[in-house]
Amino acid sequence: MHRLQGTASVVVMALLLGSVSARAQYDDEEGGGTAVVIQNRKFKMAHELTLEAGLVPLDAFFKGVTLTGRYTLHFDDFNAWEIGAATYSFNLDTGLKEQLINNFGVQAEALPTLLLVADSNYVMKPFYGKLALFNRTLLYAELFVVAGATVTYWSDNSFRPGPDFGAGMRFFIADWVSARIDIRHAVVFNGVPIVDVNATIDGVLYLGAGVSFNVGY
Repeated sequence: MHRLQGTASVVVMALLLGSVSARAQYDDEEGGGTAVVIQNRKFKMAHELTLEAGLVPLDAFFKGVTLTGRYTLHFDDFNAWEIGAATYSFNLDTGLKEQLINNFGVQAEALPTLLLVADSNYVMKPFYGKLALFNRTLLYAELFVVAGATVTYWSDNSFRPGPDFGAGMRFFIADWVSARIDIRHAVVFNGVPIVDVNATIDGVLYLGAGVSFNVGY
C-alpha cells in the first residue's frame, strides 16, 4: 500500500513539473523569445546576364548616359564573381562652358571625358528577404555588395585603372529574370602618384538600373 502511494506521488509530481515546463515554454514562445524560422531561398542564381542603363553624373561639363553589359557567375547563395562588365558612356554637353563664357567672360577648358569602363568584381550577397507591397503582393529581394578592379578609357586616349566598389539591390520577378539597381564608385589613376608629377586621380560614380537573365538555374 505504501509503495502504491509512493508511486502515485511520483507520477503526480512528474505531471505537475511537465505542466509547468510546458507552460513556461508556451509563455516564452508567446513573447517571441526563442522561436526562429529561417526559410531556404526561393530563387537561385547561376549564370547571370545583365543589361543596364545608367548615368555617370560627376563631370560638370558633360553628363554620361551609359549602356552596360555584365556576366556574373554565382557559386552559391552568398558568393559570386562578376567576371566581366563593359560600359559605354554617351556624353551630353551640359552647356556650362557656354554659360561661363556668355555670363562671366570666363574661358573654361573641359577635362577629358569618360568613354569606356571595363571591370571585374567579387560579389557578396548577405541579405535576402521578402517585402510586402501594399499588403497584397510579396516581393523577394536581395542586397549585395561588390568590390574589384576597373580600367577606364577617356577621350584623351588614356587608360586609367583603379579599384572600384559598390552595392545594389535585386528584385526577383521569376526564376529566370530579375530587376536590379546598382551604385558603383571607382578611383582611377592617370599615372603613378608621387612618381609622376602630372599624375591625376579621378572618381567615377555610376548609377544604373536594368534587368538580369538567369541561365542554368
